[in-house]
Amino acid sequence: MTDSFHESLLNNNEFTITYELVPGRGSGGKRLEKILRLAEDAKKDGRIKALSITDNPGGHPALAPSSLGLDIQAMGISPLIHFSLKDKNRNMAESQLFECHRHNLRNLLVLGGDYPRYGFHGQAMPVFDLDSTQLLSLIDRLRYHPPLEEGAPGRIMELPPMIFFAGCVVSPFKTMESEQVWQYVKLLTKIRCGAQFVISQLGFDMKKYAELLRLIRDQHLSTPLIANVFVPTLSVAKIMNSGRVPGVILPDKLLQRMQDEAKGADRGEEARLLRAAKMVAVLRDTGYSGVHLGGNNLSFDSISFLLDKAETFVGTGQQLVEEVHFPEPSTWYLYGNCSRAPRKRNFPILFAANDLLHRQIFCEDGHLFPLAAKISHTAEKSHSLRRFYTFFEHLIKKILFRCRMCGDCTLAESSYLCPQYGCPKRMINGPCGGSNNGFCEVYPNERLCFWVRAYQRGIAPDCNHINGLPMLPPKDWSLNTSSSWLNFFSGRDHCRLKSKDRKLKAES
Repeated sequence: MTDSFHESLLNNNEFTITYELVPGRGSGGKRLEKILRLAEDAKKDGRIKALSITDNPGGHPALAPSSLGLDIQAMGISPLIHFSLKDKNRNMAESQLFECHRHNLRNLLVLGGDYPRYGFHGQAMPVFDLDSTQLLSLIDRLRYHPPLEEGAPGRIMELPPMIFFAGCVVSPFKTMESEQVWQYVKLLTKIRCGAQFVISQLGFDMKKYAELLRLIRDQHLSTPLIANVFVPTLSVAKIMNSGRVPGVILPDKLLQRMQDEAKGADRGEEARLLRAAKMVAVLRDTGYSGVHLGGNNLSFDSISFLLDKAETFVGTGQQLVEEVHFPEPSTWYLYGNCSRAPRKRNFPILFAANDLLHRQIFCEDGHLFPLAAKISHTAEKSHSLRRFYTFFEHLIKKILFRCRMCGDCTLAESSYLCPQYGCPKRMINGPCGGSNNGFCEVYPNERLCFWVRAYQRGIAPDCNHINGLPMLPPKDWSLNTSSSWLNFFSGRDHCRLKSKDRKLKAES
């Protein structure tokens, strides 16, 4: 079967259109029948190049995307499988990659996923063993290399190359500098880890759409960028406006517009479709590679109407921008609010003290590094000394950082805040996309996003120097409850990769 999505997206002369399907709970029923009828109509129409299939959206259980993906593929249209990580540990993620590859489900949209919600007998346990950067790195490795490291049980397993077309997501619609800069830094890290295309979060601020495109161009990247255009009903718009959908902002001005439109004879149906059509035209004229459509209660006739109208607006996008531009008040813009002067921050005394101690003890050129290394190597040789050493570390770090003793400490990479304690998803490579106005999606209006706090008190990143960061590898959970200090000095934690890189550079 020809992969129309892959071919279309890499064709610079074609504007790629995808549409999002949301399977519900259960293996069949009227909802699924409606989805399959829409897929049949999309295949006949030919303009939609892929149907994307969500993976337990909202954190609720639903039909697995690979199952519906096989049905879609059998119809002759490309499926785009959402591959989220909230419910999978690394072994399950790799197993499902094998499954997708075997069934020729090669188009993947990699994302962390919404925090799990109520399921069988209550709240589900979140997994988040990998984040999106780490999974993209695994997928990239499967393209060219065996999946296991040297020294792993069973040795290296020779596997044939597994070629996927894997993309990622990003939100350009954050309102705060501390949220937005991290989103862009993590996006560039994802691309560095192997993301081959990017789909934005849904939003209604056209200046933000343009900002994301400009960032990609400023970075001299050729990664195709797809804009998410969502068509909400009034009831869904109210939910989004209240902040109950993680990572989504629907401004008051747009909600008021929709409430006025709902007074019409068709209850605002045509107005919402025309607004989306104008957005598609604006985004196409701006330079996006395509659009990712989605919406509530959309029949294929409505989708077809939207696409027909969008065609009539193409070429007039710049005149339509203000009609579909709904910014959130006081939004921070990278190319508007970011001063080119060096950024000034008032670092907490505790941060400055921790940073000084860390550099002296754990950096090879630190004055205390030789002594700390000697003490650690001595403690390694005695069971009783190792237990005392571990107890001492736990006591200090529990008081200062509420340490969970994961055995592979990343405090220095997160402004000396512990992500194992402070982030419900335990993200170590930057934030997810679920925050709203700076608040964590799990604790809205109660607790600031962990990475917002890290940004406010840390040294980097900076809006003047947005670059991808080296990916921190997944935690090795065999180290859990052990001493991270001993693991550092013995070369068992994530810093072993940095040591390897230094050695390779020195040898070259």
